Amino acid sequence: MRFFLFVFLGAFSIAQAQVIEQTHPLSGGVTAHFNTETTDTINPPFVDDFSYRSDRPMQELWSDQDVWINDAVPLFQNSIGVATFDGCNAFGKPYQPGNITTNGISDQLTSNYINLQGATDVWLSFQYQRAGRGEAPSPSDSLVVSYYSPVDSTWTQIWGEKGTGNADAFKTAMIPVTGSQFLKKGFRFRLATYGARGGAYDVWNVDYVQLDKDRNPGDSVVTEPAFARPHPLILGNGPYTSWPWWLSMSNTIANRPNNLTFTYRRLGTVPSGGWSLNLGQYRWEENGILIQQQTAVPVITTTQHDQDLTFDVAVPAGALGTLNGPTKVTTKVWFDGSAAGTRQNDTVQGTLHLDNYLALDDGTAERAYGIENVSGSRVAQKFNTGGLGSNDSLKGISMNFAWFEDSVYTFRMAVWAPADSGSAPGAPLYLTDSVYQHSLHWDRNDIFHFALDSALDISAYPAVWIGYVDVSPVTTMYVGLDQERTLPNAMPRYYGDGFNWYPSLEPGALVLRPFFRYTPTTMAVTAPAIDTFEIYPNPSSQWVSVASKEAGQFEVAIQNLNGQVLLNASGEERIELEITPLPKGMYLIRTLKNGAVTYTKWIKI
Repeated sequence: MRFFLFVFLGAFSIAQAQVIEQTHPLSGGVTAHFNTETTDTINPPFVDDFSYRSDRPMQELWSDQDVWINDAVPLFQNSIGVATFDGCNAFGKPYQPGNITTNGISDQLTSNYINLQGATDVWLSFQYQRAGRGEAPSPSDSLVVSYYSPVDSTWTQIWGEKGTGNADAFKTAMIPVTGSQFLKKGFRFRLATYGARGGAYDVWNVDYVQLDKDRNPGDSVVTEPAFARPHPLILGNGPYTSWPWWLSMSNTIANRPNNLTFTYRRLGTVPSGGWSLNLGQYRWEENGILIQQQTAVPVITTTQHDQDLTFDVAVPAGALGTLNGPTKVTTKVWFDGSAAGTRQNDTVQGTLHLDNYLALDDGTAERAYGIENVSGSRVAQKFNTGGLGSNDSLKGISMNFAWFEDSVYTFRMAVWAPADSGSAPGAPLYLTDSVYQHSLHWDRNDIFHFALDSALDISAYPAVWIGYVDVSPVTTMYVGLDQERTLPNAMPRYYGDGFNWYPSLEPGALVLRPFFRYTPTTMAVTAPAIDTFEIYPNPSSQWVSVASKEAGQFEVAIQNLNGQVLLNASGEERIELEITPLPKGMYLIRTLKNGAVTYTKWIKI
């Protein structure tokens, strides 16, 4: 069974099929593959614990970029940041959309060239975990390690571990590098997974990769202090992760936290007397202006090792005071003292954006949420909107989409009033006439904005239900689901067909954000209301074809992200553009027909 969860709720039947609320492993984005091989070699030690802010592997160490660097998928990791292996590429696009049964090599992480000339007692070590929050690899799936010989340019599989069908804790692999064919300048190693290539299936998490000389079989213990969890949400555990900047905080969360709690671990061998760590240093800025900085902090010494420990940081009294516009809060929290191990995992950073929207998610979707086996399914999330005035009309909805297979999602946006009795959505307040189409993703957590046909005043209601009606003709529409978030019972999600509502039993918050008063400043590219063009291949390397689904003259232009037109043409039915001279990267394809302009994200590889 490759689905994470399969739940039937209710007994309503349409066309002999049950209405099914379902989550799938994530996929989404556009196909791409990086190859940044270099003839330069790295001298050992080779160390990466993936505790950097980028979601891609460090190119100074790795030659491919397909694994996802994150804190969302692992469970009970020893330090911030892991590399997650699944059936998706760097952008979250499945290698073979829809293929969830045939196993093959999927994600891989290949080192750059390493100089092992003259080295002895060389060992490779890393920590690995099956599944975490992801879909567990089965016994037919595996994580393998291969070595590259610069002598004959061949790869040899050295080590492997099979799935079990269950999630587990992190374990340590310790693998020697022996053989004269490997102990040369130009050696490489590769971690790879075998599993389903149709999405985020058969998940493995890897951390603390280290290759060095002069090691022994017992040299696998990581000894260092490190943050074990990412920066907590700046708003604490309230339901909202963001709210319109002009609203009083008391209207959106019950209590602003007085302290933020951080989790760290003292890993490995206990040093004599224990490490003396200065815990809780921080810097808090709002729109680049320093609100408060704290460097005089308690010195904590303890011999409690290999367990989660915590400390608190006080939220500045002057934080989030009177706001005069959109506000970006940035925080940096760190510790220092006894120096040991990797220093970059001694710091965590947090960000809070207050603009014109309500958000329940933390910005990262771990799963795909959809309603199957019914045409015209609908999804509604309750939002407490007390405090909004008549000038704070609902302007639209922002969403993250997840692709379970190659498909086109079409939908209408909808708003429902609270029911007279019970907690389910009540009478419909609004349903768009326009049918919207999802946009192509550049990255797995992209969020796209969709404007209502007309603004809607909801100030008379202390709460409303906001969501969508899936009108995709064949496929099921999947929206990103942040499974890490726990919402209060007073803010439920419902789903249903055209006649019935069912309470959702899936944990987490949809990446579905209503926005108010004005359209987002990032609303540069939206999904066209009508699907009038086919643009393929995407990505492509030599040519791109733009075909109109309606007769008549049209124009097409390829723009860079600064709006500069690099290529343009006009014609009827189909236009093919030679794109070989363009540098690799992301572009916008602009089409103009009958006065209507659409934009599509496109990648040159």
